[in-house]
Amino acid sequence: MKHLKILSTIILFLSTYFNIIAQTTIQETADVFFPEKVVIALNHPYFNYAVNDAYLKGMKYETTFGEESFNGKYRTSVPHVSLMTNPMENKDAYEFEMRSAKLMGIDAFKFEFRPLGSDFYIRQFKKIFAAYVKVAEEREIDFKFTIAVEMNRNKSIPVTHMMMKVEKNLNELFETTNFSKKWLRTGNGKVIVFTKFTQKVIDEGLVKLYSKQFVKDPSLMEKVADVYSSLRNKLKDDVAFVYQADVVGNNYFVNQVLDHFPAVYTARGIQTYEKGIDNLKRICKNRKRPFVQSVFSDGQGVQLYSKVNNKKVDEGSKYAQTVQNRDLYIKGNNYKMTGTLRKLLEKGVNRDADAFCVSSWNFYDAGSHFAPEIHHGYGPGLLLNYYKNQWKNGVTTTQDEMVMVSFKNYMTGGLNKNTGITVKVNSRFYKLPEMDSVEIVTVLNEQGEVYCNNEFVGTAPKGVYAFYVPKEKGDIHVRVKRGKESVINYLVPKNIQAAEENIDFLTYTFSNLDRKYASYSQEIILNNEIEQMRKRFLISRQDQIDWKMAATERFITNLEAIQKYGHDSEKYLSIQDKNYKKYKLQIKSILEDLHYEIWCELEESAQNNKGMLTLDDDVDDVLKGYNILPGTQNLK
Repeated sequence: MKHLKILSTIILFLSTYFNIIAQTTIQETADVFFPEKVVIALNHPYFNYAVNDAYLKGMKYETTFGEESFNGKYRTSVPHVSLMTNPMENKDAYEFEMRSAKLMGIDAFKFEFRPLGSDFYIRQFKKIFAAYVKVAEEREIDFKFTIAVEMNRNKSIPVTHMMMKVEKNLNELFETTNFSKKWLRTGNGKVIVFTKFTQKVIDEGLVKLYSKQFVKDPSLMEKVADVYSSLRNKLKDDVAFVYQADVVGNNYFVNQVLDHFPAVYTARGIQTYEKGIDNLKRICKNRKRPFVQSVFSDGQGVQLYSKVNNKKVDEGSKYAQTVQNRDLYIKGNNYKMTGTLRKLLEKGVNRDADAFCVSSWNFYDAGSHFAPEIHHGYGPGLLLNYYKNQWKNGVTTTQDEMVMVSFKNYMTGGLNKNTGITVKVNSRFYKLPEMDSVEIVTVLNEQGEVYCNNEFVGTAPKGVYAFYVPKEKGDIHVRVKRGKESVINYLVPKNIQAAEENIDFLTYTFSNLDRKYASYSQEIILNNEIEQMRKRFLISRQDQIDWKMAATERFITNLEAIQKYGHDSEKYLSIQDKNYKKYKLQIKSILEDLHYEIWCELEESAQNNKGMLTLDDDVDDVLKGYNILPGTQNLK
């Protein structure tokens, strides 16, 4: 008996000793988790504008906004980049995504990886991710990369199978990127890997309210941690896993997580639970752990539902192709124009977060993207940049003063007085001042008087301020005055049309700086494109300038036309064709006849490129498109 007591004491000592060592190791990593404050944005690997490995059908007007058939989902987005140029060589496309994201204040891309996806998806993912890293290295772009591994599974899939695939593919990524310094790393050199559905690596974590059981039985969190510890030991680079916390109001549970993981982050869906997020921030501060602020823009998925059974309509299904608009509805979400974005950014600054996680750079289908497209320009990104400067540097002024105008293109009280698809809004969240008005946000270095359509709105103080004005059909003209001087004079490029035949529940957001930053973005593309033309056709310096001017003029005129007439595909395509003929004549005046013929062949080849024909992924609905505002003709 005495020997048993001694043995028990030794085992207890060793257990406590190794636990202390583990805790110390975790804390050491946590203390230097983010060497500097960083903004990380989720990147969709297929929604760049690359000639070979992009889903170009999901980015071009003709197959998105211009489609007549809904086919199961709305789709709304036409990215600016698709109007700026033809699909680019892969390396140029990846460079553009990084440099344009940096203009918006983003420091790193996070790519979601689903180990249980199809073989095609996994091959493409690894290929594109590694190419991004290589381009950042070769072109000396100050940018980082990380991965969020989705551990989503059901009981029929053994966790050993899933973790084997995680191990295999992460190791291949480490090797193909040569253990690059472009990976987002902790201060002690560990690769930061985010996890989604972190707890699902054990069967007890598969249930919806798993946290109740975890709180009662702390050994369950230990089991979760053991799975990740085992995985970490098999990886060829040192890794620090970040836990995705979806339970933030329970102190005991949060502390359980932090006993085994150096950092946590939260999903977008729980940001409205402010008390819980503040509690998480407090615990992180007390335990000297990094706090990650989640940030998202308007963000509304507009999945179609059937009025018959209230079920989602499967995209591409026979029912989706034949159902009438009158038998469908969409769920309208109230994100208060830019109100939610501004609030989250301000919260992140006030909480002195260690990192911002932006929910989407280019997930256009979710409607929460920061990458500029025809309905959401550069304003949200510039707003992010403003708060980032305040957060990192304590600077409360801006290089360029800005007004940002947002609206939904239907009239007050007319949400469902239409002949098209019904919009169902949750009345508990539906707030008339934010939803049924025009929102005007000012970002000023000193106070100014704000006017909308020559009517005095109010005096905006220094910094960020929002007004809501009554919505009327027609143009929106905003001026900011100081004394007799107009410091900002901005006519919004799209007017309020409020067509009743099809409800348009999108949030449109434009700013007076859109044109300026569009030029900055296109310059990234043109620098590569003109250099290629110079080498190919030996054009002079002046010819290069003229070429850039012609390309810029074509982009701007197409952008203005699509914002004004995008809902009428026949009219817009006619204008687009006219602009292209003018552009070709301008290029013809630059090149010799033979070179011009060669250029025309290159143009035709690029325009005919279809990129990836299918996403070939039946795991995640986010990757599949939606369509809104049908045109006057079928363009498929």
